Amino acid sequence: MRISRFWKALDDFSGAAASRWEWQAMLGAEFASAEQLLSKAGRVRELPCPSPGGAGCPRHVVRHADGSIRAVCGDRPKACADLDLDADDIAILRVDRTNLAKRIARALGVLPHQPGHGTPGPVIRIGTHDVYAGHGFPVFLALPGPSANAEPRPFAEVLDTPGPRLLLTPTGSSLPDALITALDRAGVVRMALADIMIVENGTLTLARPAAEIFAALRDAVLRDAGGSAQGLAWPLPPDARWEDITIRFIADEVLNVTFRGETRRFEPDQLGMKNAKNGKPKAVWTYLKAFALSGGRLAVHRGNPTETSKHQKQKQALSKVLRDSFGISDEPIPTDGGDYVTRFVVSADDLEQGRQGQRQRNFAGRR
Repeated sequence: MRISRFWKALDDFSGAAASRWEWQAMLGAEFASAEQLLSKAGRVRELPCPSPGGAGCPRHVVRHADGSIRAVCGDRPKACADLDLDADDIAILRVDRTNLAKRIARALGVLPHQPGHGTPGPVIRIGTHDVYAGHGFPVFLALPGPSANAEPRPFAEVLDTPGPRLLLTPTGSSLPDALITALDRAGVVRMALADIMIVENGTLTLARPAAEIFAALRDAVLRDAGGSAQGLAWPLPPDARWEDITIRFIADEVLNVTFRGETRRFEPDQLGMKNAKNGKPKAVWTYLKAFALSGGRLAVHRGNPTETSKHQKQKQALSKVLRDSFGISDEPIPTDGGDYVTRFVVSADDLEQGRQGQRQRNFAGRR
Protein backbone atom coordinates (compact mmCIF):
# COMPACT_ATOMS: atom_id res chain seq x y z
CA MET A 1 0.00 0.00 0.00
CA ARG A 2 1.04 3.60 -0.43
CA ILE A 3 1.98 5.55 2.69
CA SER A 4 1.54 9.06 1.35
CA ARG A 5 0.56 10.45 4.75
CA PHE A 6 3.77 9.11 6.28
CA TRP A 7 5.94 10.90 3.73
CA LYS A 8 3.92 14.08 4.27
CA ALA A 9 4.48 13.72 8.04
CA LEU A 10 8.25 13.84 7.45
CA ASP A 11 7.72 17.29 5.96
CA ASP A 12 5.54 18.39 8.87
CA PHE A 13 7.13 16.88 12.02
CA SER A 14 10.25 18.63 13.27
CA GLY A 15 13.12 16.16 13.48
CA ALA A 16 10.80 13.50 12.01
CA ALA A 17 9.59 12.87 15.58
CA ALA A 18 6.25 13.08 17.37
CA SER A 19 4.17 11.19 19.91
CA ARG A 20 2.52 7.95 18.94
CA TRP A 21 -0.81 9.74 19.38
CA GLU A 22 0.21 12.35 16.78
CA TRP A 23 1.54 9.73 14.35
CA GLN A 24 -1.69 7.76 14.61
CA ALA A 25 -3.80 10.88 14.18
CA MET A 26 -1.75 11.90 11.13
CA LEU A 27 -1.43 8.49 9.44
CA GLY A 28 -4.75 6.83 10.21
CA ALA A 29 -4.87 3.46 8.44
CA GLU A 30 -1.26 3.85 7.28
CA PHE A 31 0.13 3.69 10.81
CA ALA A 32 0.38 -0.11 10.97
CA SER A 33 2.46 -0.18 7.78
CA ALA A 34 4.66 2.78 8.71
CA GLU A 35 5.29 1.83 12.36
CA GLN A 36 8.27 -0.35 11.36
CA LEU A 37 10.07 2.83 10.26
CA LEU A 38 9.76 4.44 13.69
CA SER A 39 11.72 3.92 16.91
CA LYS A 40 11.06 5.02 20.49
CA ALA A 41 12.90 8.06 21.84
CA GLY A 42 11.47 9.08 25.22
CA ARG A 43 8.08 10.58 26.10
CA VAL A 44 6.33 13.85 25.27
CA ARG A 45 5.23 16.44 27.83
CA GLU A 46 2.80 18.22 25.51
CA LEU A 47 0.35 17.37 22.76
CA PRO A 48 -0.71 19.81 20.03
CA CYS A 49 -4.15 21.37 20.08
CA PRO A 50 -6.56 21.22 17.15
CA SER A 51 -7.01 25.01 17.38
CA PRO A 52 -3.87 26.56 18.91
CA GLY A 53 -4.70 29.75 20.67
CA GLY A 54 -4.19 30.99 24.21
CA ALA A 55 -1.46 30.95 26.81
CA GLY A 56 -2.49 27.48 27.96
CA CYS A 57 -1.78 25.96 24.58
CA PRO A 58 -0.54 23.33 23.74
CA ARG A 59 -2.14 20.70 25.97
CA HIS A 60 0.10 19.58 28.85
CA VAL A 61 0.48 15.89 29.62
CA VAL A 62 -0.45 15.20 33.25
CA ARG A 63 0.27 11.85 34.90
CA HIS A 64 -1.96 11.24 37.93
CA ALA A 65 -1.19 9.24 41.04
CA ASP A 66 -3.63 6.51 40.05
CA GLY A 67 -1.64 5.91 36.84
CA SER A 68 -4.04 7.68 34.52
CA ILE A 69 -2.67 10.12 31.95
CA ARG A 70 -4.45 13.13 30.46
CA ALA A 71 -3.55 15.86 28.01
CA VAL A 72 -5.04 18.99 29.54
CA CYS A 73 -5.89 22.29 27.86
CA GLY A 74 -4.62 25.15 30.00
CA ASP A 75 -6.78 27.88 28.46
CA ARG A 76 -9.63 29.42 30.43
CA PRO A 77 -12.18 28.79 29.10
CA LYS A 78 -10.87 25.60 27.52
CA ALA A 79 -10.22 25.94 23.80
CA CYS A 80 -10.17 22.19 23.15
CA ALA A 81 -11.11 18.95 24.87
CA ASP A 82 -8.86 17.13 27.32
CA LEU A 83 -7.62 13.71 26.20
CA ASP A 84 -7.45 10.45 28.12
CA LEU A 85 -4.21 8.68 27.15
CA ASP A 86 -2.10 5.68 27.97
CA ALA A 87 1.67 5.28 28.24
CA ASP A 88 2.00 4.23 24.58
CA ASP A 89 0.21 7.37 23.39
CA ILE A 90 2.84 9.68 24.85
CA ALA A 91 5.86 7.69 23.64
CA ILE A 92 7.98 9.69 21.21
CA LEU A 93 8.42 7.87 17.93
CA ARG A 94 10.99 9.18 15.50
CA VAL A 95 12.41 8.22 12.13
CA ASP A 96 16.01 7.04 12.34
CA ARG A 97 17.53 8.67 9.26
CA THR A 98 20.31 6.12 8.88
CA ASN A 99 17.94 3.18 9.21
CA LEU A 100 15.49 4.74 6.75
CA ALA A 101 18.33 5.35 4.28
CA LYS A 102 19.35 1.67 4.51
CA ARG A 103 15.77 0.50 3.96
CA ILE A 104 15.35 2.77 0.93
CA ALA A 105 18.71 1.64 -0.47
CA ARG A 106 17.61 -1.98 -0.12
CA ALA A 107 14.27 -1.25 -1.80
CA LEU A 108 15.96 0.58 -4.67
CA GLY A 109 18.55 -2.16 -5.10
CA VAL A 110 21.42 0.31 -4.80
CA LEU A 111 24.89 -0.42 -3.47
CA PRO A 112 24.77 1.10 0.06
CA HIS A 113 27.08 3.99 0.89
CA GLN A 114 29.16 3.67 4.04
CA PRO A 115 28.33 6.79 6.11
CA GLY A 116 30.88 8.64 8.17
CA HIS A 117 30.76 9.05 11.93
CA GLY A 118 28.44 11.48 13.66
CA THR A 119 24.80 12.42 13.37
CA PRO A 120 23.59 12.49 9.76
CA GLY A 121 22.46 15.87 8.45
CA PRO A 122 19.39 16.72 6.38
CA VAL A 123 21.01 15.22 3.24
CA ILE A 124 22.39 11.66 3.18
CA ARG A 125 24.12 9.80 0.36
CA ILE A 126 22.44 6.42 0.54
CA GLY A 127 24.22 4.55 -2.23
CA THR A 128 24.90 4.08 -5.92
CA HIS A 129 22.67 2.56 -8.57
CA ASP A 130 25.01 0.71 -10.95
CA VAL A 131 24.08 0.45 -14.61
CA TYR A 132 27.02 -1.93 -15.07
CA ALA A 133 29.89 -2.83 -12.76
CA GLY A 134 31.61 0.30 -11.50
CA HIS A 135 29.44 2.76 -13.47
CA GLY A 136 26.20 4.24 -12.21
CA PHE A 137 24.72 7.25 -10.47
CA PRO A 138 24.71 8.28 -6.79
CA VAL A 139 21.44 8.43 -4.84
CA PHE A 140 20.89 11.05 -2.12
CA LEU A 141 18.09 11.39 0.43
CA ALA A 142 16.94 14.75 1.84
CA LEU A 143 14.72 15.01 4.93
CA PRO A 144 14.61 18.78 5.52
CA GLY A 145 11.44 18.80 7.65
CA PRO A 146 9.29 21.87 8.32
CA SER A 147 12.34 24.14 8.72
CA ALA A 148 13.43 23.64 5.09
CA ASN A 149 14.93 26.78 3.59
CA ALA A 150 16.74 27.77 0.43
CA GLU A 151 20.21 27.50 1.99
CA PRO A 152 22.22 25.36 -0.48
CA ARG A 153 25.08 24.38 1.86
CA PRO A 154 23.53 21.10 3.11
CA PHE A 155 23.12 20.14 -0.56
CA ALA A 156 26.73 20.95 -1.54
CA GLU A 157 27.68 17.33 -2.28
CA VAL A 158 24.56 16.86 -4.40
CA LEU A 159 25.19 20.06 -6.34
CA ASP A 160 28.92 19.47 -6.81
CA THR A 161 28.80 15.82 -7.84
CA PRO A 162 29.32 15.57 -11.61
CA GLY A 163 27.19 13.49 -13.94
CA PRO A 164 23.75 12.00 -13.41
CA ARG A 165 22.56 11.86 -9.78
CA LEU A 166 19.27 11.38 -7.98
CA LEU A 167 17.86 13.27 -4.99
CA LEU A 168 14.97 11.68 -3.11
CA THR A 169 12.63 13.74 -0.92
CA PRO A 170 9.54 12.67 1.04
CA THR A 171 7.13 14.60 -1.22
CA GLY A 172 7.28 16.84 -4.25
CA SER A 173 6.89 19.88 -1.99
CA SER A 174 9.57 19.03 0.61
CA LEU A 175 11.95 21.73 -0.70
CA PRO A 176 11.43 25.47 -1.24
CA ASP A 177 11.17 26.73 -4.82
CA ALA A 178 14.50 28.59 -4.73
CA LEU A 179 16.38 25.42 -3.80
CA ILE A 180 14.51 23.39 -6.40
CA THR A 181 15.59 25.93 -9.02
CA ALA A 182 19.24 25.57 -7.97
CA LEU A 183 19.03 21.76 -8.09
CA ASP A 184 17.32 21.78 -11.49
CA ARG A 185 19.92 24.18 -12.85
CA ALA A 186 22.66 21.77 -11.72
CA GLY A 187 20.93 18.89 -13.51
CA VAL A 188 19.95 17.00 -10.36
CA VAL A 189 17.08 14.56 -10.93
CA ARG A 190 14.49 14.75 -8.13
CA MET A 191 11.96 12.10 -7.16
CA ALA A 192 9.39 11.99 -4.35
CA LEU A 193 9.29 8.87 -2.19
CA ALA A 194 5.52 9.28 -1.98
CA ASP A 195 5.40 8.67 -5.75
CA ILE A 196 7.77 5.71 -6.09
CA MET A 197 7.63 3.76 -2.79
CA ILE A 198 5.02 1.47 -1.27
CA VAL A 199 4.91 -0.95 1.66
CA GLU A 200 4.35 -4.57 0.70
CA ASN A 201 4.18 -7.36 3.29
CA GLY A 202 5.65 -4.98 5.84
CA THR A 203 8.65 -4.04 3.68
CA LEU A 204 9.46 -0.87 1.77
CA THR A 205 9.58 -1.57 -1.95
CA LEU A 206 9.29 0.20 -5.28
CA ALA A 207 5.88 0.83 -6.78
CA ARG A 208 7.30 0.03 -10.24
CA PRO A 209 10.43 -1.82 -11.47
CA ALA A 210 13.70 0.03 -10.89
CA ALA A 211 14.60 -0.21 -14.58
CA GLU A 212 11.42 1.72 -15.41
CA ILE A 213 11.73 4.33 -12.66
CA PHE A 214 15.42 4.96 -13.37
CA ALA A 215 15.24 4.66 -17.17
CA ALA A 216 16.19 8.29 -17.87
CA LEU A 217 19.06 8.22 -15.37
CA ARG A 218 20.39 4.93 -16.74
CA ASP A 219 20.30 6.36 -20.26
CA ALA A 220 22.17 9.44 -19.01
CA VAL A 221 24.94 7.23 -17.58
CA LEU A 222 25.31 5.54 -20.96
CA ARG A 223 25.29 8.88 -22.78
CA ASP A 224 28.05 10.15 -20.52
CA ALA A 225 30.06 7.10 -21.54
CA GLY A 226 29.52 7.82 -25.24
CA GLY A 227 26.65 5.38 -25.63
CA SER A 228 28.59 2.44 -24.25
CA ALA A 229 30.75 1.44 -21.31
CA GLN A 230 33.62 3.49 -22.63
CA GLY A 231 36.96 2.62 -21.04
CA LEU A 232 35.85 -0.84 -19.95
CA ALA A 233 37.25 -3.87 -21.72
CA TRP A 234 34.09 -5.79 -20.79
CA PRO A 235 31.04 -4.04 -19.22
CA LEU A 236 29.84 -6.51 -16.59
CA PRO A 237 26.53 -6.45 -14.67
CA PRO A 238 26.34 -4.54 -11.36
CA ASP A 239 26.51 -7.71 -9.25
CA ALA A 240 29.69 -8.99 -10.93
CA ARG A 241 32.37 -10.29 -8.55
CA TRP A 242 36.00 -11.16 -9.14
CA GLU A 243 35.18 -14.69 -8.04
CA ASP A 244 33.00 -14.99 -11.17
CA ILE A 245 35.98 -14.43 -13.46
CA THR A 246 38.53 -16.88 -14.90
CA ILE A 247 41.58 -15.64 -16.82
CA ARG A 248 43.51 -18.16 -18.96
CA PHE A 249 46.65 -17.34 -20.93
CA ILE A 250 46.46 -19.15 -24.26
CA ALA A 251 49.56 -17.46 -25.74
CA ASP A 252 52.24 -15.10 -24.51
CA GLU A 253 50.19 -12.08 -25.62
CA VAL A 254 46.67 -13.52 -25.66
CA LEU A 255 44.33 -14.45 -22.84
CA ASN A 256 40.73 -15.60 -22.53
CA VAL A 257 38.44 -14.14 -19.87
CA THR A 258 35.40 -16.17 -18.85
CA PHE A 259 32.52 -14.64 -16.91
CA ARG A 260 29.49 -16.77 -15.99
CA GLY A 261 29.89 -19.08 -18.94
CA GLU A 262 30.77 -16.44 -21.57
CA THR A 263 34.36 -16.20 -22.85
CA ARG A 264 36.06 -13.29 -24.60
CA ARG A 265 39.57 -13.01 -26.07
CA PHE A 266 41.87 -10.12 -25.10
CA GLU A 267 45.31 -8.90 -26.04
CA PRO A 268 47.42 -6.42 -24.02
CA ASP A 269 46.21 -3.28 -25.82
CA GLN A 270 42.54 -4.11 -25.10
CA LEU A 271 43.27 -4.16 -21.37
CA GLY A 272 45.46 -1.07 -21.30
CA MET A 273 48.56 -3.22 -20.88
CA LYS A 274 50.43 -2.33 -24.09
CA ASN A 275 53.26 0.18 -24.32
CA ALA A 276 52.26 2.75 -26.96
CA LYS A 277 55.89 3.60 -27.74
CA ASN A 278 57.37 0.18 -28.47
CA GLY A 279 54.20 -1.88 -28.96
CA LYS A 280 55.24 -4.42 -26.34
CA PRO A 281 53.20 -5.56 -23.31
CA LYS A 282 53.66 -3.47 -20.17
CA ALA A 283 55.10 -4.83 -16.94
CA VAL A 284 51.59 -5.39 -15.55
CA TRP A 285 50.89 -7.94 -18.31
CA THR A 286 54.05 -9.83 -17.36
CA TYR A 287 53.08 -9.58 -13.72
CA LEU A 288 49.61 -10.98 -14.42
CA LYS A 289 51.27 -13.83 -16.29
CA ALA A 290 53.46 -14.47 -13.23
CA PHE A 291 50.29 -14.95 -11.18
CA ALA A 292 48.98 -17.33 -13.84
CA LEU A 293 52.18 -19.39 -13.78
CA SER A 294 52.05 -19.61 -9.97
CA GLY A 295 48.36 -20.50 -9.66
CA GLY A 296 47.23 -17.07 -8.53
CA ARG A 297 49.53 -16.67 -5.53
CA LEU A 298 52.79 -14.72 -5.15
CA ALA A 299 54.80 -13.96 -2.02
CA VAL A 300 54.58 -10.34 -0.88
CA HIS A 301 58.15 -10.05 0.39
CA ARG A 302 61.20 -10.54 -1.83
CA GLY A 303 64.92 -10.88 -1.19
CA ASN A 304 65.53 -7.21 -0.42
CA PRO A 305 63.47 -4.10 0.37
CA THR A 306 63.97 -2.64 -3.12
CA GLU A 307 62.58 -5.74 -4.80
CA THR A 308 59.71 -5.90 -2.31
CA SER A 309 58.78 -2.26 -2.99
CA LYS A 310 58.91 -2.83 -6.75
CA HIS A 311 56.76 -5.93 -6.36
CA GLN A 312 54.18 -4.01 -4.28
CA LYS A 313 53.96 -1.23 -6.87
CA GLN A 314 53.43 -3.79 -9.65
CA LYS A 315 50.62 -5.37 -7.67
CA GLN A 316 48.95 -1.98 -7.11
CA ALA A 317 49.28 -1.12 -10.82
CA LEU A 318 47.79 -4.47 -11.88
CA SER A 319 44.86 -4.10 -9.45
CA LYS A 320 44.09 -0.68 -10.92
CA VAL A 321 44.24 -1.91 -14.52
CA LEU A 322 41.92 -4.82 -13.74
CA ARG A 323 39.39 -2.56 -11.99
CA ASP A 324 39.54 -0.09 -14.88
CA SER A 325 39.07 -2.91 -17.41
CA PHE A 326 36.13 -4.72 -15.80
CA GLY A 327 34.55 -2.10 -13.52
CA ILE A 328 34.47 -4.22 -10.35
CA SER A 329 35.48 -1.86 -7.56
CA ASP A 330 36.58 -4.46 -4.98
CA GLU A 331 40.26 -5.28 -4.56
CA PRO A 332 41.05 -8.07 -7.08
CA ILE A 333 44.32 -9.17 -5.44
CA PRO A 334 44.10 -8.99 -1.63
CA THR A 335 46.84 -10.01 0.78
CA ASP A 336 46.49 -13.39 2.47
CA GLY A 337 49.12 -13.85 5.13
CA GLY A 338 52.42 -13.26 3.38
CA ASP A 339 51.05 -13.70 -0.13
CA TYR A 340 49.13 -11.75 -2.77
CA VAL A 341 46.24 -13.97 -3.86
CA THR A 342 43.94 -13.32 -6.82
CA ARG A 343 40.21 -13.43 -6.10
CA PHE A 344 39.70 -14.57 -9.70
CA VAL A 345 40.96 -17.84 -11.14
CA VAL A 346 44.05 -17.31 -13.27
CA SER A 347 45.83 -20.03 -15.22
CA ALA A 348 48.70 -20.55 -17.66
CA ASP A 349 48.01 -24.25 -18.21
CA ASP A 350 47.40 -23.77 -21.95
CA LEU A 351 50.55 -21.70 -22.24
CA GLU A 352 52.63 -24.28 -20.39
CA GLN A 353 51.18 -27.14 -22.46
CA GLY A 354 52.06 -25.26 -25.64
CA ARG A 355 55.62 -24.75 -24.45
CA GLN A 356 55.92 -28.37 -23.42
CA GLY A 357 54.65 -29.51 -26.83
CA GLN A 358 57.16 -27.23 -28.55
CA ARG A 359 60.00 -28.67 -26.47
CA GLN A 360 58.89 -32.19 -27.37
CA ARG A 361 58.76 -31.35 -31.09
CA ASN A 362 62.21 -29.77 -30.98
CA PHE A 363 63.59 -32.82 -29.22
CA ALA A 364 61.99 -35.13 -31.81
CA GLY A 365 63.47 -33.06 -34.61
CA ARG A 366 67.00 -33.39 -33.24
CA ARG A 367 66.71 -37.15 -33.29
